[in-house]
Amino acid sequence: MRGSRGAGGGTWIAALAAVVTLPALGVAGEAEAPGPGAGPLTGGSTPRQGELRDTVPITRRKGAAPRTVLSLPLPRLKRGDLVRLNAEVTVTTTCVEALPRCVGRRYSFDPRLRAWIVLAGDGKAVGGRRVSGRVGLECRQTRPNRNHHCPLVTGDSFRVANPARLPCAPNDCRLNMVVGAHSRRARGGEVVVIGADRPDGSVEGGKGRLNAAVARAGRGVESVVRRTTRRRARELPASFSGGRRVVYSQRVPGLEAGDVLLARAKQRARIQELPYFVGSKIVVSARPNARTPGRLARRIVSRRGTATETNGFNCTLGPSAFRSPCKTRKMGLAVMKRTPRDARGRPRPLFVNLVSRTFPKRAQARLRAYPPARILPGGGLTVTHLRAP
Repeated sequence: MRGSRGAGGGTWIAALAAVVTLPALGVAGEAEAPGPGAGPLTGGSTPRQGELRDTVPITRRKGAAPRTVLSLPLPRLKRGDLVRLNAEVTVTTTCVEALPRCVGRRYSFDPRLRAWIVLAGDGKAVGGRRVSGRVGLECRQTRPNRNHHCPLVTGDSFRVANPARLPCAPNDCRLNMVVGAHSRRARGGEVVVIGADRPDGSVEGGKGRLNAAVARAGRGVESVVRRTTRRRARELPASFSGGRRVVYSQRVPGLEAGDVLLARAKQRARIQELPYFVGSKIVVSARPNARTPGRLARRIVSRRGTATETNGFNCTLGPSAFRSPCKTRKMGLAVMKRTPRDARGRPRPLFVNLVSRTFPKRAQARLRAYPPARILPGGGLTVTHLRAP
């Protein structure tokens, strides 16, 4: 069990008005949160393996036992501050059969999942002030249309009108991502996993992240939105090893140290013959066709150039929450630790890339080749570039 790992913080980088000051780096390159004097723009994320718990109980009644699964402390909030936030978490059904990987009590029903973000003063609080919309779906447990993994993605923003009316002390506020699960067929002891269940019955985290960018009122923080719908890949090969493709890429020029990038992506893919696993991530790189961050981005971008974790779902041919055409949603954040420059010291643009892969979900699928997943129109990638003066 992960217990309360990650409950104490995340990675925060502050941009000051004239000089960029980075907080002292700690374990695994994670930074301490800036103090009350943080600059006009800060960006932060929960740490690697940031999930606070392994499971959430499935209750008979909606909203009976929600749990905080990710928590991010904020810098001191002041009147007029604008907080932009987004998050994604992977929830996994388990125990279709009595196997070693089973977690909790066996069940065959399809739990209903809900997730939202609250502003609170405690890292475990599920109350406080809701600051995002509620997202929900029915995660199919029953074959042949079993989703198994069900990512929940949400994002929003709020402005601090009166610090005295916050549900927390202005210097001690947190964002908590809350997840609940319910089904009328639950009898007690059934759970969903936060992350992914493993064959040995353990739980693998690192499938979710909670992000926020805080812009001070009246400090001239600029916002530039860029969007692309151009598909760089028209299909994803059915591959058990490799097979990753850049589906969308957005060029971002004029980046400087302390800038914050908020990324949002949508992808539509059609499958054939069998259920397919569809997995995706958003990375920042020096090239539009790069499937990994690359050497430069790993050095100068937060979280070594990754704007989201890698997660996904089983897309089905029959009715389910993720039925073909498979709809992928991603939201993430990246902070520039240094200004990107070329070998001659000149500023250079970077690229925000949506990278995806897929493979069939039956053991017999390995015996022959299967058709690729087709990338359909209707998706795109949006990047909001925030810059302090």
